[in-house]
Amino acid sequence: MCNKNLKTLGCMVLVAGALSGLAGCSCMPSKPIQTEEKTITSGVDDTTTECDADGQDQKSDFDAEEPDAGRDSEDLAGDNTGLGEMEIVNAAEFGNPKEVLDHMPIVSNVTVIKTGEDELQIEFELENVGLCTFAVGKGEKFVLPDEVFVDSTKIEWTASTADGEYLFPYMRVNETGDIFMIDWTYNGYCFAIYGKSPQNTSDRDMAGKIALAMIYNLGEAE
Repeated sequence: MCNKNLKTLGCMVLVAGALSGLAGCSCMPSKPIQTEEKTITSGVDDTTTECDADGQDQKSDFDAEEPDAGRDSEDLAGDNTGLGEMEIVNAAEFGNPKEVLDHMPIVSNVTVIKTGEDELQIEFELENVGLCTFAVGKGEKFVLPDEVFVDSTKIEWTASTADGEYLFPYMRVNETGDIFMIDWTYNGYCFAIYGKSPQNTSDRDMAGKIALAMIYNLGEAE
């Protein structure tokens, strides 16, 4: 009887120990699991923060290296300033010479070189002559001041302005014979057409036709 009771008591002790062990197992993982979850969450947060910082750095670098398209466009627009046709100052007072040249079939490549209230310079190509220059300014020696033109080579024409005033342009050649100039005066201004004298001297008369056309435009009513 005692042996049976001892056996029963031993079994109860074993069962109680087993149950106590199970209870201990169920409680032990609680704290480490929470710690591990906290560690993982912290690691993710750190990675996200690091990625955000890297992204901001990359964006800052990209913004610093990216060209300023607006500024470049303005620069190009500025570089393009002057590529268009130059507007002539006081054109009507000078008889609108560019318009005259543009409408003459013996003239090409008309280019305004200089313009101002009291001055104008236009270069053009004259058929059978080459590059010539039309100029307006104040003073008798406003063009080719170092050249001496021989009066014995003078050829004079009579021309009428738009309002009926007669002018007398004349052509002369310099001492070396390689430059010709046609000049006249009107309303306080001196006008001239000059260029390299061609081998065929009769071709210089083409410049005379241009002078007559320009004089006819002077004094034209607006």
